[in-house]
Amino acid sequence: MAIPAIRRFGRGDRLHVQAQRIWMILAGHVSGNGERRRRGELTLTYGELALRMGYDDTRAGHMLSRQLGIVGEYCLLNDLPALNAIVVNSKTGVAGEDVVLTPGRSPRQEVAAVHRQDWYEVGVPTPGTLRKVWESMQ
Repeated sequence: MAIPAIRRFGRGDRLHVQAQRIWMILAGHVSGNGERRRRGELTLTYGELALRMGYDDTRAGHMLSRQLGIVGEYCLLNDLPALNAIVVNSKTGVAGEDVVLTPGRSPRQEVAAVHRQDWYEVGVPTPGTLRKVWESMQ
């Protein structure tokens, strides 16, 4: 029996594949790290996300809004806090104006809800599912 080769993420991946990678980065950032939470590191900057995505420059973070939107919309469609809300501007400390939030929540409330969620109990969405979310947003 042949074992399929491992799939690696790359810079040229399609939006929905990048959204899956972002999901894993953000879920990993908020899960199982009580020390980070105790230090008050509840968010991740757009630049830090860009670096974790493999970009060479933190300024690439401004190019991730569509992918973050896909993640946020997927969360809301599944009654989850909007995981994308933890990504913030390095100068202001808040998410951009296009951030997806649960209706009626402020960005701060959304970040708190994200940290209350057990992301280990939630499966990673497939690229195909995230592609459907992206298409529904068009």
